[in-house]
Amino acid sequence: MRAVYFDAFSGISGDMTLGALLHAGLPFDYLQTELAKLALNSSFSLEKREVRQHGITGLKLDVILAAEKEAHRSLAAIEAIISQSELNDQVKIWAIAIFQKLAQAEAKIHGVSPQQVHFHEVGAVDAIV
Repeated sequence: MRAVYFDAFSGISGDMTLGALLHAGLPFDYLQTELAKLALNSSFSLEKREVRQHGITGLKLDVILAAEKEAHRSLAAIEAIISQSELNDQVKIWAIAIFQKLAQAEAKIHGVSPQQVHFHEVGAVDAIV
């Protein structure tokens, strides 16, 4: 068994997380195959490249969108995308749990229920990927 520890003291984005996992050994082909299982209406591709910043090297992952028309999604819409995918059942559970936590935080800030939250950037295809 392997464990990964993120010390994200100032936050971390999805593409940063995936880039770090690729740099740690996650096979790029495997990642592409798994993400293709998402039931997304928009097409996307992944591009990776090695970067160097301040003397530190790493892998940068970019999610390239063909077109993104529906960036505002409700929690229910994101849960449906994940639930209807061909991802492993445990992966679906974890992914939905993450979006539920985000919805709870957004709901608290805006004084609404998690079901009333409309994700903006977080609801976009690249964020779901």
